[in-house]
Amino acid sequence: MNLAATRTAGHKARNGALLFGAAALVTLLGLLLPHQAGVDESALALIAAGAAGLALFLIVAGARLNDTGYSVVIALGTVLISLAAFSNGERNGGAAGYDELYYLWVIFYAAYYLRRRALALQILLIAVAYGVTLAMIDPGPIATSRWLTVIGLVTGGAIVVRLLTEHVEQLLAELDRAARTDRLTGLANRRALEDDYHREAARAARTGEPIALVLIDLNRFKDINDLYGHAAGDLALIGVAERMRNVLRATDGAARIGGDEFVLLLPNSDLDSAAAVAERLSASASTRDGDATPVGLCFGVAVCEAGLESLDELMRRADQALYTKKRARYAGAASNTPLNPPLGRR
Repeated sequence: MNLAATRTAGHKARNGALLFGAAALVTLLGLLLPHQAGVDESALALIAAGAAGLALFLIVAGARLNDTGYSVVIALGTVLISLAAFSNGERNGGAAGYDELYYLWVIFYAAYYLRRRALALQILLIAVAYGVTLAMIDPGPIATSRWLTVIGLVTGGAIVVRLLTEHVEQLLAELDRAARTDRLTGLANRRALEDDYHREAARAARTGEPIALVLIDLNRFKDINDLYGHAAGDLALIGVAERMRNVLRATDGAARIGGDEFVLLLPNSDLDSAAAVAERLSASASTRDGDATPVGLCFGVAVCEAGLESLDELMRRADQALYTKKRARYAGAASNTPLNPPLGRR
């Protein structure tokens, strides 16, 4: 699973609701516990209610919000924090309450869920909102130093969280690709084939187009390994995979599902066109190209109309067609054809 998959709208909504709910609770505790004179209790009560309202809104409707909606919610969080800093009693002669440090809450959330441009806008909003708040509080010459310190913390924290998030995204994407790729040939594996088929079947169900599946294995692959070594067998598999890339369309898929078994997934293809593709591939694989061992291929084709069959059922029918073809081939003289050895073995 990649990181983007974990950051669904529901995931953002739950964590956002938790964040604003915690903000409402902290604000209420600040009112209930002993606090300095001059605090605007009515304003802080409204701020707590506003944070609780945003938490409730995210619980109810957060899953339906897009990125712009979440940017607005985060911006409202910045506004609430600015109002809390203005209402904490400092403008009435009390000590600074440092409510502005809660800007870090919203910016960390924004850095994890928003992309760079939207994050930069949130940093700019915090810089402007905190500047206006300090101007209204008028703490004296220390205002500039406080502004620089807070905005420096906000900017630095946002950069660190964003870079870490992007790094983790990249690592998880690489792991996901590795989990869906056959290491030897670079083709898709069975897991990726299943995902591709489900996607194509859903599309075919909408359009009514057929899907062809070609099941392929290499003729006498065990003999290649036994006579010339596993390195020659690996080169044969790699060569077949490369020829698949040359023969197939951009919309087609190819997968190695184990040993010398391959699958071609051909959207919008009928039985004849799929068989023609397999024949071209077979002809290409039987000719020498570089160090790859020329091999014969045997294939079976099955076609699913409008995506109405499961992958297992389609593969079962293709396997039956392959078995029928192999039985006919090995019953004839073709089974006595000698192997064409790789270069250096003649």
